[in-house]
Amino acid sequence: MKSKLFVIVSLLLTLSFLMTACGTPATPETITVKETVVVKETVVVPLTVAPPVEGQKDTLVSAYVTEAPTLDGNANDAAWSMAPELMLDITTFGIDGYQMLVKSVYTDDMVYFLFQYPDTNMEAFRHAWGYDPATKTWANLSDDFGDEDEFGLWWNMTMPDYDKKGCGQTCHGTTMVAPKGTFADDWRWNSVRSNVIGWTRDFYMTDDPDADGVGGAGGFTKDDGYGTNRGYAENAQDLNGVTVPTYWKPFSGSGGIIAGDPRYLLQSEIDSGLAKKITGFDAATGVLTDESGATVPSWVTIPGYILSEPSGPSWNNIKAKGAWMNNVWTVEWSRALTTGFTDDIQFEDLTATYYFDGYTKTRQPGESAHGWIPTTPFIFAPK
Repeated sequence: MKSKLFVIVSLLLTLSFLMTACGTPATPETITVKETVVVKETVVVPLTVAPPVEGQKDTLVSAYVTEAPTLDGNANDAAWSMAPELMLDITTFGIDGYQMLVKSVYTDDMVYFLFQYPDTNMEAFRHAWGYDPATKTWANLSDDFGDEDEFGLWWNMTMPDYDKKGCGQTCHGTTMVAPKGTFADDWRWNSVRSNVIGWTRDFYMTDDPDADGVGGAGGFTKDDGYGTNRGYAENAQDLNGVTVPTYWKPFSGSGGIIAGDPRYLLQSEIDSGLAKKITGFDAATGVLTDESGATVPSWVTIPGYILSEPSGPSWNNIKAKGAWMNNVWTVEWSRALTTGFTDDIQFEDLTATYYFDGYTKTRQPGESAHGWIPTTPFIFAPK
């Protein structure tokens, strides 16, 4: 009996040793396979999956999506992976040419656009105030430094042969006027005046040479709502016969800004008391003092505009948000397919071909004139 029990125990121990020996290498092998799958899923697969909608040469194709992208200057939304990309060659003056990546998607009632393009020096000032020690006064910085990045599109509405002539048919010397009886929609994104609040300015190009004011740029008419609140008001006032800033955002004792980006001044910051009104100006020294008695340092830059939510109905109906990172602007736009306003292009026929072109201003050193976005057809892919 003891002999049989010994044999049984011996067999069980032997079997246990064999199972352990065979099972030992299985653990690292399983881990290795698991790691390989994870790497493929997180890195390789997203970069190799083609969008379900096929692109067309030199044409911007808008893909139908059920979930819209979020307008935040981030191109990682799932919606953008559904759309083919179009690379537009930007004609430049004084700097090297570059390409602008453009995508579009649409839903049942909205259309969205994504733009990405290089810009080595992000500009986020527009007529900002700076102190001039030579004259001991404050003045708006010149456009060479104190201006903003921007780009815009012209959408043809009724101009003839736009696919061949583009917006060039509107140029007359230093002005732009549409051919008699024709119109175009003009969308302009600005890194200060519109981007901070989250929209794009909306103009209407007409055949009236004085629409932009006598001596202005020509037939540009502001859309309905501009006269109520254009969204950016001059941060300027008269003190002792001299024009100086009206508000600034003070600094704390530790040297940090109290709230908000110092490059921008929001109406909400004025309403909440975070921004202080400038009430004193010493003509002999150029020193500014505010309502609390604090002195404005001569080395600060004060925003040139007070920004707020613009009025509608059509001046503010293009929403937008851009972000600048690693020398690249990423800007997202949205607008209703149809607005019902005569000063807007209507994307009511999803089988039609629409045309746009436009301009860019990167303010990069050496840029002598705005860049040109080529005349491009735009179509909607079937749902």
